[in-house]
Amino acid sequence: MRILIGGSWITVICALLTGLWSVPQFLITGTVTLSSHPLFLVLFLFPAQVGVPVSLLTALNSVLMASRRRLVTPRRRLMAGGQVLTVGLLLTCALLLLLPTAFGREFIVMALAYQIGQVVVAIGLLLYLLQRRKWRRADEATRARTSPED
Repeated sequence: MRILIGGSWITVICALLTGLWSVPQFLITGTVTLSSHPLFLVLFLFPAQVGVPVSLLTALNSVLMASRRRLVTPRRRLMAGGQVLTVGLLLTCALLLLLPTAFGREFIVMALAYQIGQVVVAIGLLLYLLQRRKWRRADEATRARTSPED
C-alpha cells in the first residue's frame, strides 16, 4: 500500500509539472514542442524522467495488489487503475510510433497521455486524503470523550 500511495504522490506531482508545460501549449497552438527554454527542463524533462518510471513501478505493484485482492476500496482502485491507465496509454503511444504510418502526432498524445491517467490517480488520492481526515476527526472525538476532564 505504501508503494501505491507514495508512488501516486510522486507521479501526480510530476504530471502536474509536465502539464504546466504541455497543456497550455496544446490548447494554444495544438502542438507540444521541445524547447531550449530553461523552464523546459524543470517543467517537462526532469518530471517526465522521474514520473514515468515511478508510474511503471506503481502500475506493476498495482497489478500485484489486484491479483492478491488488496484493492478493496474505491480510492485504492482509482489510484491503481490510474497508474495502469497511464502506463497503458504511454505504451500505446510508443507502439504507434513504431508503425510505418507514424507522422509525429503521437508525441503530442504521449505528452498528454501521462496527464490523463494521473487525473484518475489524483482523484483517488483526494478520496484517500478525505478518508484520512475523517478518521483523524473520529479519533480526536474518541480521545476527547475518553480523556479525563480537568
